[in-house]
Amino acid sequence: MNKKLALIFVCTMIYGVSFAQDTPGQSIIKTNPIGLAFGNINLTFERALNNSSSFQVGANFFTKILGTDVSGIGFNAGYRFYITNAKKPAPEGFYVGPRFAYNSFKEKSTDISASTIGIGAMLGYQWVFDSGVTLDLGAGPTYLIAGESTTTVSFEGLVPNISFAVGYNF
Repeated sequence: MNKKLALIFVCTMIYGVSFAQDTPGQSIIKTNPIGLAFGNINLTFERALNNSSSFQVGANFFTKILGTDVSGIGFNAGYRFYITNAKKPAPEGFYVGPRFAYNSFKEKSTDISASTIGIGAMLGYQWVFDSGVTLDLGAGPTYLIAGESTTTVSFEGLVPNISFAVGYNF
């Protein structure tokens, strides 16, 4: 399953980058630098659909979770409606929208595996500077379902989701 998710993400990124070449300033590649310090390597591609909305897809590769050595991969997707589109067209400004995430992990020392599915909403603001550098800050609730290989569901409930990313607009 992990290889399939990685392949889907790579194909989506290639398609998105080739699609983005026609109109400059409509696409962003970004990452969360804080996640890198904790073993979460992530990359997100966002593409403006028009002046008021965008979609984004991303992938996560995990090496540690809460200090535990793991091997994991994740996929996320979202839609954003930019409320400030009259003054700043997408993908810049104040946004709100739904998101979906799937993650799969395997603990290296015990071979216990787990997966999570999250459905939620994000509210945030994305700055696009003249240099092309972007800063994205957001937060919102996510309904999370988590399960281990030894049980069916080990957690189900509402959790907070905080987003911080830096990237490049092209």
